[in-house]
Amino acid sequence: MGKWLAAGGVGLVVLLLLLWRQLDAPPATAAPPQAKVAPPASPSPSYDALEQAKKIAAEEHDKAGVVEPPPVVPSPDGKPAKIDVKSDEFFYKFQEVVPAVLSRRAVICYEGRPDSQRLKMNAKLTLQFKIKIKDGEVTVNNVHASADTLNDAALSACFTQAVQRASWHDDTLPDWEAEDELLIRPERGLKKYRRDNIEYVGAEAPRADEPVIRPNQ
Repeated sequence: MGKWLAAGGVGLVVLLLLLWRQLDAPPATAAPPQAKVAPPASPSPSYDALEQAKKIAAEEHDKAGVVEPPPVVPSPDGKPAKIDVKSDEFFYKFQEVVPAVLSRRAVICYEGRPDSQRLKMNAKLTLQFKIKIKDGEVTVNNVHASADTLNDAALSACFTQAVQRASWHDDTLPDWEAEDELLIRPERGLKKYRRDNIEYVGAEAPRADEPVIRPNQ
């Protein structure tokens, strides 16, 4: 009986050792997750295809930024098309031209005067007027002086009448009218329109091989 008890005690001790070793053993390592497999990438476009796409995009961009001018509609009477009053062309072709045209008309009143009858350098006459364009015909009306330091009534009247009679024709000019003024300075601004100034020929220019400043001068 004692032997059986001793054998049972030994078996119990062995069983407890086995249980203790299982509890003390490290946990089993989990299997690593499998990496996701990416779908196959689409083939990259070729260099030529990219260049072609860039070229098409640039052309479309240029087209978007270009403003096409409106088509020119020919006049039914065969005359040139009228220019726009608000355009630069109207400014350069008409508004900037008016003072020169009127000054050329007025200068005849002062040309040919002897030096003894020349006016003072700053003498001036300011003429106000209404200028009108109708069917391409330019006319000047209601001319009157707003400032006059010429001290020459006959000359002032001549200038006024010359401007009043001024007219010219241009089929490209639109119908238009406005108030304007002209400053006449006979010995300053008007001088460049005088015939003696236009026809003046200065001294002959020195030759290319001739010194401008000669020795002993």
